[in-house]
Amino acid sequence: MNTAPKIFIVILNWNGGQVLLPCLRSVFSLTYTNFEVVVVDNASADGSFESARSHFSRAHFIRNEKNVGFAAGMNIGMKFALSRGARYVWILNNDTLCGRDSLSELVSAIRKEQNNAILSPLILTPLGKTWFSFGKIDFFRMKAFHSAPPVDTKESNPYESEYLSGCAMFFPKRVLQKIGFFDEKYFLYYEDADISMRAKNAKIKLLIVPKAVIVHGEQSQAAQKKVYFLVLSGLRFFDLHAPRLLRPWMKLYILLRKVKNRMDRSSRNDETALLVHKAYADYASGKKADILSHPH
Repeated sequence: MNTAPKIFIVILNWNGGQVLLPCLRSVFSLTYTNFEVVVVDNASADGSFESARSHFSRAHFIRNEKNVGFAAGMNIGMKFALSRGARYVWILNNDTLCGRDSLSELVSAIRKEQNNAILSPLILTPLGKTWFSFGKIDFFRMKAFHSAPPVDTKESNPYESEYLSGCAMFFPKRVLQKIGFFDEKYFLYYEDADISMRAKNAKIKLLIVPKAVIVHGEQSQAAQKKVYFLVLSGLRFFDLHAPRLLRPWMKLYILLRKVKNRMDRSSRNDETALLVHKAYADYASGKKADILSHPH
């Protein structure tokens, strides 16, 4: 009888024709054995979903009729996992490659924390450089970014981070039941920082496990689309989570950024500046709609 806890690995796919099959091959090569895989597809148009389904019949496959974004797509997979008896859920980007012992190391680490933590592996680039080993949130500059860790990762002990990357987050069932799933108002970006903040507020640790190693290829998004969602989601995140004492500064900082954006649009009129302007406008209109539909 297998006494190892049942783990579901949820992989979100969108047009991952070059990366999804290698990702799945690495997952099915893990030394940990008591797991199931769920591939959630956000209406891919490149045949990657069909190809994966034909090559990996052991996995579960869920296809969305449209691209619902990262948060909603992952939530579909995580809720499916919990409905099937998952004790833990490990979410992965479709452009990751898992070290053979990575899942075993995560399980070992979470047991020591008595399931009161969210974990991340150490994430490397294909060239072996560090991609994510510590997440830092700078409320003063309104940025969440990857940073050098406060410890030597070669010491191999798990250490705390200010937030974890959604590229590869490992959740105990009890944590998801306590804090909920990703906020689906984030279509792309900052949903990981948001759930990290909610976890910290609930006294749940955020830990990097350096013995667990994966590789992230970072399949490129269109740079301009990436800028739009970084601005839009960042505005929501900092509006929700900024300390009260910093809010007057944030209002001024956003005003200065809008002035700079207006100057950029006047001088260059490039598409990136226009998309940044659209992000500000879309966030303002969406926030106004929320206020009108939920009056205080």
